[in-house]
Amino acid sequence: MLAPSALVVVADGSSAHLYKNIGHETISLELLETITPHSLTHDEGLAGHSLVEQTPQDRGESGFIGQLVHKLNALALAHALPSEVVIVADPTSLGHMRPLYHAELKKRIVRELHKTMVKASAHDLALALSKA
Repeated sequence: MLAPSALVVVADGSSAHLYKNIGHETISLELLETITPHSLTHDEGLAGHSLVEQTPQDRGESGFIGQLVHKLNALALAHALPSEVVIVADPTSLGHMRPLYHAELKKRIVRELHKTMVKASAHDLALALSKA
């Protein structure tokens, strides 16, 4: 079971969705934000916190997944993430993400699901999380 207000990050190599669990006895997800490479370089993101500046070289080396984890790390360091975070990503993306997690983000990650679900509905995602 996920705590109410847990953050669910669903990602692949080109986009991500951030959901909040609004369920109390079951998992029910509400979409908070859709993230693209463009939005990572131009938006402030979740909770209005600015991302730590990255050089073009940093962005080029890390790609979208690196930028996404950089954003999550920055939010964790700013204490702008809930206490429970779930990461859902295809196996390749998840493999790229894990070594980039900051210790503050790692403390909050309660589950990882290695599935390609970025195009799944919130309902299908909730079902997959309930079975995992």
